[in-house]
Amino acid sequence: MLFEMWTSFIIYWILFTYSYANNNYNNFYKGHELIRVLPKTNEHLQLIRHFEDNYEVDRWSEILQINRDIKMSLPQNQVSKIKQLCKQYGIDVTILNNNLDELIKKSDHISKQYKKRIQRSIKDRIPHHLTDYLTYEQIVQFLNKQHNRSPSSKNFTSLFSIGNTYENRSIWTIRIGKPSARRNILMDCGIHAREFISPATCLYMIDKLIDEVNNRKVSILSIFNIYIIPLLNPDGYEYAQTERRMWRKNRSPNNNNNNNYYYYNTNSNCMGVDLNRNFGYHWMENGASTNPCSETYAGPKPDSELETQSLQKFIKKSSQHWDAYLTFHSYGQYWIYPWGFALYMPDDYIELKNKAQIGSEALKRVNGTLYKIGSAANLLYESAGGSDDWAKGVGKIKYVYTVELRPSDDMNDAHAHFAFMLPSTFIEPVGQETYVGVKEFLRSLITSRRQISLSQKKP
Repeated sequence: MLFEMWTSFIIYWILFTYSYANNNYNNFYKGHELIRVLPKTNEHLQLIRHFEDNYEVDRWSEILQINRDIKMSLPQNQVSKIKQLCKQYGIDVTILNNNLDELIKKSDHISKQYKKRIQRSIKDRIPHHLTDYLTYEQIVQFLNKQHNRSPSSKNFTSLFSIGNTYENRSIWTIRIGKPSARRNILMDCGIHAREFISPATCLYMIDKLIDEVNNRKVSILSIFNIYIIPLLNPDGYEYAQTERRMWRKNRSPNNNNNNNYYYYNTNSNCMGVDLNRNFGYHWMENGASTNPCSETYAGPKPDSELETQSLQKFIKKSSQHWDAYLTFHSYGQYWIYPWGFALYMPDDYIELKNKAQIGSEALKRVNGTLYKIGSAANLLYESAGGSDDWAKGVGKIKYVYTVELRPSDDMNDAHAHFAFMLPSTFIEPVGQETYVGVKEFLRSLITSRRQISLSQKKP
């Protein structure tokens, strides 16, 4: 009896300690500083890139332009050196937070308090995906549940994997639409591990689309099969949930990159590749790093990563003709189109811009959230190897967008300081507005096709 009690106590303590460690991310970010800098010259921009490549600085802001505020996270052991160099080169520095670990805990605390408040005030059970950022296993369970609650006799959904990751997790995809639908849309979320609001938004849209099937509101789904990959980078996502909250890349090792085109240190102990720099269209031309320790490491060669290859094969080998591809990220509140690798734009950029405006205006009507629209390189900065550029340049998909979700990167925004750590209180409002915006965007594609058909029939 005593032995059983002691055994139970040990098991409880192990579970408690594991949970506590996970919730605190092992205090990895204790002493990391979050700063804002204002580059005024091209030399300043080059210095910021130098920080990223050589000092393990994590640039949070997607923007990298002169006279635009840039938010960066500095590792504790580099804080003094970075500040000294900024002062030496005349870069203005503002300290936003001197302990990133505390900001992470604050976001977690807000999320937990919100969940408790909701559970107390509402009698009906609130779906888990609206109050929590789900784990990979919970996302798989969610997808199976959604697939099973659609009318099986009408074949409105299918659930399948497009490939496996380095750590052998499946990259699950759900199709929602009438079997008779002839047009196809592809959406993915979670290519960057730390952007938790992205997979949560995909799950929200999946849930609402299945609701429409069950409520027989299938106007869009009678025309489009919508394929959604809610978590393109499951290895990185799980690591960000349990070990390092700000983890961005996948989890493939970089210590055996004998095929590395450029680099540098082929026996690096730094893990992971930035999947959104790994796609083989104008790879490594701009905005990517050859350093395996950098957050924007593009990989040892183009298309080197299993996640990259899985998405490419699905786009190219599917019998479908894709009408549009949307990839959801955070943060910044941008609805952007190609190109990312260069400042010039596609020939059809006016059409891309017009459709983005339709979606973003519909989104704005829900909660008043403002999105900026433009090409990736012009609105943010030049960066090659993204899934969006590849989808348009190689995949030949006409309507291609990256949607950067909340919060805004405007320093005056009340929630901008949360950045990638947006509390779960935002899952529902972000999901609501994004779903409305995407639906209106899809309706505009139907109208465009009809207008083209009518014009072709005129004598």
